[in-house]
Amino acid sequence: MEKNVYELARELATAVLETKEGQKVSEARFIFDNNEEARQQLLDYNIYKDAVNSRIEEGQLSREEMQKEGGKMAQMVDELKKNPIINDMVKAEAEFNMLVNRVIGIFQASLTGEDENEDGCGCSGGCGSCSGCH
Repeated sequence: MEKNVYELARELATAVLETKEGQKVSEARFIFDNNEEARQQLLDYNIYKDAVNSRIEEGQLSREEMQKEGGKMAQMVDELKKNPIINDMVKAEAEFNMLVNRVIGIFQASLTGEDENEDGCGCSGGCGSCSGCH
């Protein structure tokens, strides 16, 4: 029986998840998901960041207050970077996203009939068609 395009897409997604980048991100997320401290630290940062952004959008912060809040958020980011579980997950996700963007670039180049450039990203040389592989 001939496979349809949706089945092939699922196979491709499975193949991407089975790469070393896919396995690494899966392992890093598992470790993160099972570490209450890391999850709470990231949740606290996201809640704080969202609250500050809301206050900025509503015009509730002066320039001085924005600088103060920016400094506090920078400190929180520094603390996040010190957490090896969070740091490993962010790094693994970045590597996985690069792989996914590369695959998308190849897919787009194949659809349009363009050749991939020497970087293998499938871009046409113009930023308008960039798939984010650089």
